[in-house]
Amino acid sequence: MYSQEFFQEVRESGLPSGGYALFGSAQLCVRGLRSCHDMDIIVTQPVWEACLADGRWVGSVAPSGSPSLKKGNLELVRTWMPGEWDVDRLIAEAETIEGLPFVKLDQVLAWKRISGREKDRDDVELIEQFMQSSS
Repeated sequence: MYSQEFFQEVRESGLPSGGYALFGSAQLCVRGLRSCHDMDIIVTQPVWEACLADGRWVGSVAPSGSPSLKKGNLELVRTWMPGEWDVDRLIAEAETIEGLPFVKLDQVLAWKRISGREKDRDDVELIEQFMQSSS
């Protein structure tokens, strides 16, 4: 599984505590439900601006069409689509797992339901099974 290497990459990225949270498949990866191929990270505006000015982050466009910044296997975004998501609230309410902030699993589930991509439909099943077995 690539996950632990990616989580270490996040730890070594220098992103400030309280300024970011891992979203998307990271919640599944940290729980061992499936492997990851990259790390999607939502960030606050100050973190976005600092990374934009940093020079080590390369401007890109996320699959959703949102502007993104990439460095290695990490991809930062300020907006999360589809849907209307208050990124700053998601970051503030993030849960800490293995020392890293993750958007809450129920929010990831809601987003994956809205997204409707085939891989997200598969993830919805994994999350629902996990939540059932955990309750």
